[in-house]
Amino acid sequence: MTWPEGSRGRALAAAYLVAWAVMVIGIVLVLGSQLSGRDLLVWPASAMAVAGQLVITGLARLLRDAVPATSVRGRTDPRAVAWNRLSLGRELPGAWRVVRG
Repeated sequence: MTWPEGSRGRALAAAYLVAWAVMVIGIVLVLGSQLSGRDLLVWPASAMAVAGQLVITGLARLLRDAVPATSVRGRTDPRAVAWNRLSLGRELPGAWRVVRG
C-alpha cells in the first residue's frame, strides 16, 4: 500500500499503528479475561478492540486508492482489500517506515 506523502501520511500511519495495537491489546484482554473467569475487563477491552477496528475501517476507506493494482483481483472492492491488509497487520512495516521518516 502506498501511504500519502508528507505530514498527512505520517499522521495516518501513526493512527494506524496505534489503532492496530489498541485492537490487538483489546482482543488479548478479552481472551485473557474469559480464560481467567473474571469479567472485570470484558467491557473495557471490548471497547478497545471495537475502537481500534473503527479507526482501521476509516483508514481503509481513506486509503482505498492506495491499494496496489496487483492486490485487487477481479471485481474486488479496493476498500475490502485495504481493510484486510490493515486488519491483518500486513501494512505495519510500511507504516512504521513512514512514521520514522
